Amino acid sequence: MGFIRTVLGDIDPEDAGAALTHEHTLLHWPGAEFDHRAAYDWDHVLRGLTAELDEAKRKFGLGTIVDCTTVEMGRHPRILTEVSRRCGVHIVAVTGFFCETMGIPYHWRRQSIDELAEFFARDITEGIIGTEVRCGIIKAASGQDDAHPTPSPKGIGGRHIGVFEQRVFRAAARAQQMTGAPITTHIDPEDWKVANIGLEQLELLLEEGADPAKTIIGHTFFASWEQLAAILERGAYVQLDNIGTKWRGLSDPVTIDLMYRAVEAGFEDRLLLTFDRFWYQVRGNRPFSEFDPEVATRMPISFLPDVFLPQLRARGLSDATIHKIMFDNPARLLTFADKAERSDQPPSSRAGVLREGARLGA
Repeated sequence: MGFIRTVLGDIDPEDAGAALTHEHTLLHWPGAEFDHRAAYDWDHVLRGLTAELDEAKRKFGLGTIVDCTTVEMGRHPRILTEVSRRCGVHIVAVTGFFCETMGIPYHWRRQSIDELAEFFARDITEGIIGTEVRCGIIKAASGQDDAHPTPSPKGIGGRHIGVFEQRVFRAAARAQQMTGAPITTHIDPEDWKVANIGLEQLELLLEEGADPAKTIIGHTFFASWEQLAAILERGAYVQLDNIGTKWRGLSDPVTIDLMYRAVEAGFEDRLLLTFDRFWYQVRGNRPFSEFDPEVATRMPISFLPDVFLPQLRARGLSDATIHKIMFDNPARLLTFADKAERSDQPPSSRAGVLREGARLGA
């Protein structure tokens, strides 16, 4: 039987509950770790995350979240393990990198595709450096600066994906073949205006042997129906996220119509739903500014069950379809293919606690 790999060990897919497949519990932009002002209160974050996840358990049966915060964006294994222990919600950690305009530090830009793939595989099979916390999904991303958005130029092969980003995508596909882990992607909304960027990402992954049935193409509901259908027809999952935020002009009614159309076309088994919420951001008390703007509104947990799900029902989606989108589809997607051995042993009591002198995984 397959398994889902969480920060506290592997679980049976039927134990996943409702899932949010793209979240950020605690995030920082690269470099914030060197900023005196970018502090956070450990206990405040733990209490806040635990309370909100408990609320989500009560309101809509949340059982699992995928923390999509990549290596250089402030991935915090200690936070993930401690919160999961306190509230009982399973958390899946990610390995991978963000867009090259905002991430993929120089150390990694000097490495080959195979070296990157080996790093991803070790995060999945051995654990994040300095911890016993193993990752359960791989992330690759493309796009330009969040603060001042613009479409990406054409790169290698005519794709709107940068040279270092393309290495990460190819490495993600190779690591998936090595481990059986699923893949998730980030897309900048501007890129839908110049190309079917989701299909470009998917085709790049497929060139390296990725399994579309174990792949999420993210931020897809900025697409046209023709763009969305082309991705779904290739067998990948698409994800409705940033609900309620109006991020970059995102319209809930428009995206709900696309979702309904996908169901009508027979793709209900390939739809996912999540917030993509910055639950906490490491930036201290500095106000947002022209140079450092807030990316998207932080919607309350109650928005999903109290506002958004009723809108889906009003549009014609049945409770059975909604259950499939929130429970069945993510469990299937997050289940490892037959590559890695399941471990029923949870991490030791030191899981997520950095070993003496090892600070790189914090």
